[in-house]
Amino acid sequence: MAVAISRDLTVQVLEDVNIVKLSDRQQALRAAIQKGEPKSLGVTQVMLGLMVISYSIPLHCTEVTEVVLLGVPWWSGLMFITAGVTAIILDKHSTMKILRVCFLVSVASTLLSLVAVSIYSVDMDRNPVIPCIKTQRGCSNKYYALIIRQIMFGIFSFLFAV
Repeated sequence: MAVAISRDLTVQVLEDVNIVKLSDRQQALRAAIQKGEPKSLGVTQVMLGLMVISYSIPLHCTEVTEVVLLGVPWWSGLMFITAGVTAIILDKHSTMKILRVCFLVSVASTLLSLVAVSIYSVDMDRNPVIPCIKTQRGCSNKYYALIIRQIMFGIFSFLFAV
């Protein structure tokens, strides 16, 4: 707050330049965040996390593999849900601190999804649905088709997470 006193002893309270600049920066930040639509990103991430967790429920009825032992679907699903909730909070309260937290959680979610895809890939290689029946040209075509489908699913899951 700045105060100005004139020659006739009238006092004027002027706006502080720093407060005006800070207010303008906060409004610009809010506009930039709203332009990116973090709420829709957050809802998408929460839905993805719920989908990953719900699709992992049948794993309780199968044989125990690396994916089940490490709890990959549960921690990756919870990470997506956490990233989505922080994005929704960012939509309601646009501050630099929440923006940084949202960014860090989203980066962590992306890195953990890469780890999850690699664990899923190793698990699918060790425990194939269709075993490799050796022929003169290698394995059967069904085996390779299943492998390609599983790899594509992993890639699309990662891209959806990003």
